[in-house]
Amino acid sequence: MANITYADVGYEHKGEVSMLARLKHTLLTWMERSRSRRQLAEMPAYLLRDIGLTEADRYQETVKPFWRG
Repeated sequence: MANITYADVGYEHKGEVSMLARLKHTLLTWMERSRSRRQLAEMPAYLLRDIGLTEADRYQETVKPFWRG
């Protein structure tokens, strides 16, 4: 006769933590994008040239919504 053993490994809780961790990571990423794009928008032209960007590059990046990478 075969014996079946049940082992509670707690996947339910790990899934919830994982979901919360992903949500936190997403929110932090969005905040960082927003901050970076705001700084880029305020950057003087000579610094843009220094990092190899044009005004068109700046515009293209700063008009993106924060959720778009």
